[in-house]
Amino acid sequence: MHKMKRVLALQHSWENSEGYVGKVLRQHHIAYDMIKVETEPIPEPTHYAAIVAFGGPQHVYETDKYPFFITEQEMWRMAVEHEIPCLGICLGGQALAKALGGSVQRHTTSEIGFFDIPFTEEGSKDPLYAGLPGYQKVFHWHEDAFDLPPGAIRLASNENTKNQAFRYGNSTYGLQYHIEVDASMLDLWFHQMTSQEEIIKSIGRETYEAIERDKQTQQSTYEAHTRIMFENFLKISKLI
Repeated sequence: MHKMKRVLALQHSWENSEGYVGKVLRQHHIAYDMIKVETEPIPEPTHYAAIVAFGGPQHVYETDKYPFFITEQEMWRMAVEHEIPCLGICLGGQALAKALGGSVQRHTTSEIGFFDIPFTEEGSKDPLYAGLPGYQKVFHWHEDAFDLPPGAIRLASNENTKNQAFRYGNSTYGLQYHIEVDASMLDLWFHQMTSQEEIIKSIGRETYEAIERDKQTQQSTYEAHTRIMFENFLKISKLI
């Protein structure tokens, strides 16, 4: 059966939508089905040309609390078996890593804010990162981290988190960082979802103020790097 030129997009929580990734898909006139995995059944992956999964506040190891992770991981395994290009972002990357035999656990630190993530030697040669300057400017907000699945290749790493990105096979990619966060999503996370006091209590006033400043200065480079990387994924997926 010929795969439709559609992307399957998995949304884990209402506050983490497709954001900037959705903008790039729409600009390329690529149709996508956004599935809210908490409330909607996950479709058969073989009907799609590529699969992308976004972030969320859940923990993939709490399957009693979030049983949809069991179904999602079955979907990832089937997609990989059928060589459908996959991109897991933050929580999506953790779910993908776990589905392929990696482990996910509470990280020793919380990474929050804009970071420059250097590529490994393998990452520098990977088509996902073609055209980037040896690193990617990304946005982080995570408490958990993944170990690499057996056979996966580490593509990016920094001093906070050893495994920032991996490739499994030819076209399956897991990221520990966000690329989908746009200005309005940041505004939602930082101002509308929770009181300023709560977030400052969680990450500290200094970090909060630094991220507020960085939004003005780093967003454009972050979006430029996201576009290059995500368009590379769409090329790998033969969608552009």
